[in-house]
Amino acid sequence: TISYSLSAAAMLIKKRKLTASFLEIPEEKDTLLRSWRSGEHSDWTLTVGESTFKVHKVIVATGERASAFLAAAFRKHLGDVEEHTDLTKLLPKQCWPHFEAVLDFIYSDKLEIEAESWGPLVKMADVLQMGTLYTKCVEAGNQFLCNEDADKHAPRLAMDAVRLQLGGRLQDEVIQVAVDLMASCFKSIQTTDLVMQPVEVLQLLLQRDDLEVDHEDAVFDLLLELSSRLEKAQMELLWRCCRLQRLSPNKVLKIADIEEIPKEALVWALANRPAPFVNLTPPSWANPWSHGTAYRGREILFVIPNARDYAAKRYTRSESHRLLDKFSWRLLIFPHGTGTESTPGKTTAAFVELVPDADFDEWTVKGIRYSITAVNWKYPEKNITKDHEFQFSHFEVDNGWHRGFVPVEDMTEEQGWLNGKGELCFRGNLCCRSAEVQIQGSADGAQLTEVRMANSAHGSEAPRQVKAGNVRQMGNGGAGPARRSN
Repeated sequence: TISYSLSAAAMLIKKRKLTASFLEIPEEKDTLLRSWRSGEHSDWTLTVGESTFKVHKVIVATGERASAFLAAAFRKHLGDVEEHTDLTKLLPKQCWPHFEAVLDFIYSDKLEIEAESWGPLVKMADVLQMGTLYTKCVEAGNQFLCNEDADKHAPRLAMDAVRLQLGGRLQDEVIQVAVDLMASCFKSIQTTDLVMQPVEVLQLLLQRDDLEVDHEDAVFDLLLELSSRLEKAQMELLWRCCRLQRLSPNKVLKIADIEEIPKEALVWALANRPAPFVNLTPPSWANPWSHGTAYRGREILFVIPNARDYAAKRYTRSESHRLLDKFSWRLLIFPHGTGTESTPGKTTAAFVELVPDADFDEWTVKGIRYSITAVNWKYPEKNITKDHEFQFSHFEVDNGWHRGFVPVEDMTEEQGWLNGKGELCFRGNLCCRSAEVQIQGSADGAQLTEVRMANSAHGSEAPRQVKAGNVRQMGNGGAGPARRSN
């Protein structure tokens, strides 16, 4: 006799499972998917250029990805005309190749946004009144302008923002962020990419004090190259961005061959060259050329007259060049060194100095790479170059070398360290692409903090506002404080 308990039987029943599956008709499976591509069951036609698209009103006009514009077009239809909407004149031609992507997004929520398609997709989202698509494009734009390829994407986004007339706050924000990025990595931007930029973007870019160029001659050479590719009216506007008073003599001579630079501009530049002891008020005819006068550039060529006449510990500073949003930089040179007169083996000492615009309580600039070269006028192969990366701060505003440059006893014309006029020459080069700026300051009694990357392509958030305080007074001449040695 075999017997089973009730609980054991129940356990056997629970282990049994139904396994039958639905028998699909293979050829019908794909036709059941939501799609505009087959045209099946469609009830409206859209035309874009020479292409037509069969769509479904209930899908295109409802849901979170719907087009409010097309929904309104459907409602206005009274049945006495063809069920059709022509978007050809409404959408710019640059948008046409990307219209299929918009339909795919409406039907399936699938969308891949590239830098080349970003502008057209934003424009169509605006015209067709698709809030979800617009938001998705804004998020993608942030990624393009914050990732490691931001310097490559920025020119394209700025160009499309203007050409497609995205308008409003978004266009202004894209242009501003893109110009910030392009200014910080200007040396790496190809001329072919700059030629494609609208004139208004180029003007904003070339007017920047912190433009990444070695010197003003580089701006002149670029504009000269652009002049062969752009129209005369465009170049008349762009030449105003060049600070003629900061050009080398060789470049000034070339101005005579440039029709787009009027004599008024040259007169104004010569009146400010070198920088006058008094501030000149520009006459009305000079206004278009007087917006930018400060030195800018990542290279400083500092020629020191009467270098043999300096006493030990006496120093001189070069002109300040704009570097970052709130900082300038300059060279600090001790022609006869930082030691006393009796110090044996004295050599020239050279330093890079960072100068904040405002009297911040605390500030730090990390990741500044620089080099200083003692230039031999007669024997260039004897040039002495030293380079370093340093974290500048309110505690250490300068960094460089006490020793290792030109021995004071060798500072002669015969040795090549002085030219026929008795001038000593130093060249400084600086890179701040990877710089990180941290500021804590007190302005108008309020504690303010800012943390930002010099190149926003590295993904920093927008800084909080910092109000400018009193300019730090740092005079020329006199005995310098003890300096850091490398």
